[in-house]
Amino acid sequence: MPCRRDACLLFLALPWVGARGEDRAPLRIGWSDYPPFQYPGPAGPQGLDVELLDLLATAAGERLQWLRRPWARQMTDAAQGELDLIASATPTPERLAFAEFTQPYRNERVALFGLAGAAPLHRLAELKGRSVRIGYIRGVAFPAAVRRELEDPELQRLLQPLYANDLTLSALRGHKVDYVIDDPATLLLRAAREPGEALEIVLELAVSPVHLLVSKRALEARPDLLTRLNHGLQRARLQPEWGQALARHPGV
Repeated sequence: MPCRRDACLLFLALPWVGARGEDRAPLRIGWSDYPPFQYPGPAGPQGLDVELLDLLATAAGERLQWLRRPWARQMTDAAQGELDLIASATPTPERLAFAEFTQPYRNERVALFGLAGAAPLHRLAELKGRSVRIGYIRGVAFPAAVRRELEDPELQRLLQPLYANDLTLSALRGHKVDYVIDDPATLLLRAAREPGEALEIVLELAVSPVHLLVSKRALEARPDLLTRLNHGLQRARLQPEWGQALARHPGV
Protein backbone atom coordinates (compact mmCIF):
# COMPACT_ATOMS: atom_id res chain seq x y z
CA MET A 1 0.00 0.00 0.00
CA PRO A 2 1.47 3.45 -0.89
CA CYS A 3 2.45 5.56 2.12
CA ARG A 4 1.20 9.04 2.82
CA ARG A 5 3.34 11.74 1.25
CA ASP A 6 4.43 13.29 4.57
CA ALA A 7 5.42 9.88 6.00
CA CYS A 8 7.44 9.05 2.88
CA LEU A 9 9.30 12.35 3.05
CA LEU A 10 10.20 11.72 6.70
CA PHE A 11 11.47 8.22 5.82
CA LEU A 12 13.70 9.61 3.05
CA ALA A 13 15.08 12.33 5.32
CA LEU A 14 16.41 9.74 7.79
CA PRO A 15 18.58 7.36 5.75
CA TRP A 16 19.99 5.56 8.79
CA VAL A 17 16.51 4.46 9.83
CA GLY A 18 15.59 3.01 6.43
CA ALA A 19 17.49 0.11 4.90
CA ARG A 20 18.19 -2.56 7.48
CA GLY A 21 21.66 -3.97 8.07
CA GLU A 22 20.77 -7.37 6.61
CA ASP A 23 20.15 -5.66 3.24
CA ARG A 24 23.83 -4.73 2.95
CA ALA A 25 27.10 -6.61 3.23
CA PRO A 26 28.50 -6.50 6.78
CA LEU A 27 31.27 -4.03 7.52
CA ARG A 28 34.61 -5.77 8.01
CA ILE A 29 36.24 -4.66 11.26
CA GLY A 30 39.57 -5.78 12.69
CA TRP A 31 40.17 -7.05 16.19
CA SER A 32 43.16 -8.39 18.13
CA ASP A 33 43.90 -9.83 21.56
CA TYR A 34 43.58 -6.59 23.53
CA PRO A 35 41.64 -7.25 26.75
CA PRO A 36 39.39 -5.90 28.16
CA PHE A 37 38.55 -4.17 24.86
CA GLN A 38 38.87 -7.09 22.42
CA TYR A 39 39.71 -10.71 23.16
CA PRO A 40 38.69 -14.21 22.06
CA GLY A 41 35.52 -15.71 23.50
CA PRO A 42 33.75 -19.05 23.02
CA ALA A 43 31.57 -17.63 20.23
CA GLY A 44 33.98 -15.11 18.74
CA PRO A 45 35.50 -11.83 19.90
CA GLN A 46 34.21 -10.14 23.02
CA GLY A 47 35.14 -7.16 25.18
CA LEU A 48 34.17 -3.54 25.65
CA ASP A 49 34.91 -2.46 22.06
CA VAL A 50 32.90 -5.38 20.71
CA GLU A 51 29.93 -4.55 22.93
CA LEU A 52 29.96 -0.80 22.22
CA LEU A 53 30.54 -1.08 18.49
CA ASP A 54 27.90 -3.78 18.02
CA LEU A 55 25.45 -1.39 19.71
CA LEU A 56 26.63 1.45 17.46
CA ALA A 57 26.31 -0.66 14.31
CA THR A 58 22.83 -1.86 15.19
CA ALA A 59 21.70 1.72 15.88
CA ALA A 60 23.16 2.72 12.49
CA GLY A 61 21.38 -0.12 10.68
CA GLU A 62 24.66 -1.92 9.95
CA ARG A 63 26.19 -5.32 10.70
CA LEU A 64 29.80 -6.03 11.65
CA GLN A 65 32.05 -8.89 10.56
CA TRP A 66 34.86 -9.13 13.11
CA LEU A 67 38.15 -10.31 11.54
CA ARG A 68 41.16 -11.11 13.69
CA ARG A 69 44.31 -9.23 12.63
CA PRO A 70 47.51 -8.06 14.38
CA TRP A 71 47.22 -4.33 15.10
CA ALA A 72 49.87 -3.22 12.58
CA ARG A 73 48.31 -5.33 9.83
CA GLN A 74 44.91 -3.77 10.43
CA MET A 75 46.22 -0.42 9.20
CA THR A 76 47.64 -1.95 6.03
CA ASP A 77 44.41 -3.86 5.39
CA ALA A 78 42.32 -0.71 5.85
CA ALA A 79 44.56 1.23 3.46
CA GLN A 80 44.21 -1.54 0.87
CA GLY A 81 40.45 -1.87 1.31
CA GLU A 82 40.55 -5.29 2.98
CA LEU A 83 39.07 -3.88 6.20
CA ASP A 84 36.33 -1.27 6.38
CA LEU A 85 36.70 -0.30 10.05
CA ILE A 86 39.25 -0.36 12.86
CA ALA A 87 38.29 0.07 16.51
CA SER A 88 40.15 2.03 19.17
CA ALA A 89 41.93 4.27 16.64
CA THR A 90 43.64 7.64 17.09
CA PRO A 91 43.71 10.07 14.15
CA THR A 92 47.13 10.90 12.73
CA PRO A 93 48.19 12.67 9.51
CA GLU A 94 49.42 9.33 8.12
CA ARG A 95 46.10 7.59 8.78
CA LEU A 96 44.07 10.47 7.35
CA ALA A 97 45.65 9.66 3.99
CA PHE A 98 43.59 6.46 3.77
CA ALA A 99 40.82 6.86 6.37
CA GLU A 100 38.40 9.13 8.14
CA PHE A 101 37.25 8.90 11.75
CA THR A 102 33.94 8.89 13.57
CA GLN A 103 33.31 10.96 16.63
CA PRO A 104 35.09 9.48 19.69
CA TYR A 105 33.28 6.62 21.39
CA ARG A 106 35.39 6.11 24.54
CA ASN A 107 38.58 7.26 26.26
CA GLU A 108 41.85 5.40 26.59
CA ARG A 109 44.75 5.80 29.03
CA VAL A 110 48.42 5.62 28.11
CA ALA A 111 51.14 5.04 30.71
CA LEU A 112 54.79 4.06 31.04
CA PHE A 113 55.24 0.82 32.98
CA GLY A 114 58.21 -0.76 34.70
CA LEU A 115 58.67 -3.75 36.96
CA ALA A 116 57.83 -3.25 40.63
CA GLY A 117 60.46 -1.11 42.32
CA ALA A 118 61.20 1.05 39.29
CA ALA A 119 61.80 4.68 40.23
CA PRO A 120 58.90 6.98 39.32
CA LEU A 121 59.42 9.63 36.66
CA HIS A 122 57.99 13.09 36.16
CA ARG A 123 58.69 13.28 32.42
CA LEU A 124 59.82 10.95 29.64
CA ALA A 125 62.74 13.30 29.09
CA GLU A 126 64.30 11.99 32.30
CA LEU A 127 65.16 8.79 30.40
CA LYS A 128 67.36 10.61 27.88
CA GLY A 129 70.99 9.62 28.08
CA ARG A 130 70.23 6.43 30.02
CA SER A 131 70.92 2.92 28.75
CA VAL A 132 67.30 1.72 28.76
CA ARG A 133 64.87 0.25 26.23
CA ILE A 134 61.25 1.34 25.92
CA GLY A 135 58.92 -1.19 24.31
CA TYR A 136 55.79 -0.16 22.43
CA ILE A 137 53.30 -1.90 20.14
CA ARG A 138 54.30 -1.52 16.51
CA GLY A 139 51.79 0.53 14.54
CA VAL A 140 50.24 2.21 17.59
CA ALA A 141 49.54 5.96 17.45
CA PHE A 142 49.99 7.85 20.70
CA PRO A 143 48.10 11.03 21.64
CA ALA A 144 49.62 14.17 20.13
CA ALA A 145 51.35 15.33 23.33
CA VAL A 146 53.05 11.94 23.78
CA ARG A 147 54.02 11.79 20.09
CA ARG A 148 55.72 15.18 20.38
CA GLU A 149 57.81 13.99 23.33
CA LEU A 150 58.79 10.76 21.60
CA GLU A 151 59.94 12.64 18.50
CA ASP A 152 63.02 13.73 20.46
CA PRO A 153 65.97 11.92 18.76
CA GLU A 154 67.41 10.90 22.12
CA LEU A 155 64.16 9.17 23.07
CA GLN A 156 63.74 7.71 19.58
CA ARG A 157 66.94 5.73 20.10
CA LEU A 158 65.45 4.08 23.19
CA LEU A 159 62.27 2.85 21.49
CA GLN A 160 61.90 -0.81 20.62
CA PRO A 161 58.86 -1.92 18.59
CA LEU A 162 56.98 -5.04 19.68
CA TYR A 163 55.00 -6.80 16.99
CA ALA A 164 51.82 -7.83 18.83
CA ASN A 165 49.61 -6.45 21.60
CA ASP A 166 50.36 -9.33 23.96
CA LEU A 167 54.16 -8.88 23.84
CA THR A 168 54.43 -5.85 26.12
CA LEU A 169 54.00 -7.96 29.26
CA SER A 170 56.33 -10.79 28.21
CA ALA A 171 58.98 -8.36 26.96
CA LEU A 172 58.97 -6.47 30.26
CA ARG A 173 58.96 -9.53 32.50
CA GLY A 174 61.55 -11.20 30.27
CA HIS A 175 63.84 -8.16 30.67
CA LYS A 176 63.96 -7.62 26.92
CA VAL A 177 62.93 -4.02 27.61
CA ASP A 178 63.13 -1.86 30.72
CA TYR A 179 59.82 -0.06 30.23
CA VAL A 180 56.73 -0.41 28.07
CA ILE A 181 54.12 2.09 26.97
CA ASP A 182 50.63 0.61 27.08
CA ASP A 183 47.07 1.09 28.27
CA PRO A 184 46.92 0.35 32.03
CA ALA A 185 43.56 -1.41 31.71
CA THR A 186 44.92 -4.08 29.38
CA LEU A 187 48.43 -4.47 30.79
CA LEU A 188 47.35 -4.75 34.43
CA LEU A 189 44.65 -7.25 33.47
CA ARG A 190 47.20 -9.41 31.66
CA ALA A 191 49.62 -9.16 34.60
CA ALA A 192 46.92 -10.27 37.05
CA ARG A 193 46.04 -13.29 34.91
CA GLU A 194 49.59 -14.49 34.24
CA PRO A 195 52.03 -15.29 37.07
CA GLY A 196 55.25 -13.31 37.18
CA GLU A 197 56.88 -10.17 38.49
CA ALA A 198 54.58 -7.36 39.52
CA LEU A 199 54.31 -4.21 37.40
CA GLU A 200 53.76 -0.61 38.32
CA ILE A 201 52.98 2.62 36.54
CA VAL A 202 56.10 4.74 36.40
CA LEU A 203 54.51 7.67 34.59
CA GLU A 204 50.94 8.47 33.52
CA LEU A 205 51.23 9.88 30.01
CA ALA A 206 47.75 10.76 28.73
CA VAL A 207 44.04 10.11 28.66
CA SER A 208 42.72 10.58 25.14
CA PRO A 209 39.61 9.80 23.07
CA VAL A 210 39.61 6.94 20.58
CA HIS A 211 37.52 6.65 17.44
CA LEU A 212 36.29 4.21 14.84
CA LEU A 213 38.54 4.41 11.78
CA VAL A 214 36.62 4.23 8.49
CA SER A 215 38.56 3.24 5.38
CA LYS A 216 38.31 5.65 2.44
CA ARG A 217 37.85 2.59 0.22
CA ALA A 218 34.66 1.85 2.15
CA LEU A 219 33.58 5.48 1.85
CA GLU A 220 34.06 5.40 -1.92
CA ALA A 221 31.48 2.61 -2.08
CA ARG A 222 29.30 4.05 0.71
CA PRO A 223 29.62 7.89 0.79
CA ASP A 224 27.01 8.12 3.56
CA LEU A 225 28.74 5.60 5.83
CA LEU A 226 30.55 8.03 8.13
CA THR A 227 27.34 10.00 8.69
CA ARG A 228 25.41 6.79 9.38
CA LEU A 229 28.00 5.62 11.92
CA ASN A 230 28.07 8.98 13.72
CA HIS A 231 24.26 9.00 13.91
CA GLY A 232 24.40 5.43 15.17
CA LEU A 233 26.89 6.44 17.87
CA GLN A 234 24.64 9.26 19.04
CA ARG A 235 21.64 6.92 19.21
CA ALA A 236 23.59 4.09 20.88
CA ARG A 237 24.85 6.37 23.65
CA LEU A 238 21.23 6.97 24.69
CA GLN A 239 20.55 3.27 25.18
CA PRO A 240 20.86 1.79 28.69
CA GLU A 241 22.99 -1.03 27.25
CA TRP A 242 25.77 1.48 26.50
CA GLY A 243 26.15 2.50 30.13
CA GLN A 244 25.78 -1.12 31.24
CA ALA A 245 28.68 -2.15 28.99
CA LEU A 246 30.90 0.57 30.46
CA ALA A 247 29.89 -0.45 33.98
CA ARG A 248 30.97 -4.03 33.31
CA HIS A 249 34.51 -2.77 32.67
CA PRO A 250 35.41 -0.50 35.61
CA GLY A 251 38.71 1.32 35.41
CA VAL A 252 38.54 1.69 31.63
